Amino acid sequence: MTLDTRDSVIETIVQRLVAALSPERIYLFGSQARGDAGPDSDYDFLVVVHTSTLPRYRRDQAAFQALLGVGVAKDVLVLTHDEFERQRTVVCSLPATVEREGMLLYAA
Repeated sequence: MTLDTRDSVIETIVQRLVAALSPERIYLFGSQARGDAGPDSDYDFLVVVHTSTLPRYRRDQAAFQALLGVGVAKDVLVLTHDEFERQRTVVCSLPATVEREGMLLYAA
């Protein structure tokens, strides 16, 4: 995948997630964010929404539904603002790692 194609895929994913979830923030993390992705690497996204009454697995399902047909391997986790803030102070938590090493792609 070329850099232009990668950027186009990320742009499409962000647009779809924004339309479906109205997030506060979207991060790319993992090998794609670090720049050491191989040809079989997936895209890892962490989406932060203001609030939600849905359980986390339902939020994740909504994100995957929004990305049907994108044509790349991806993982998407959706946390509420409170969940993200509560966990980001724990150094070994995913939110802390994403904030430290990830790329902020979208902020409302």
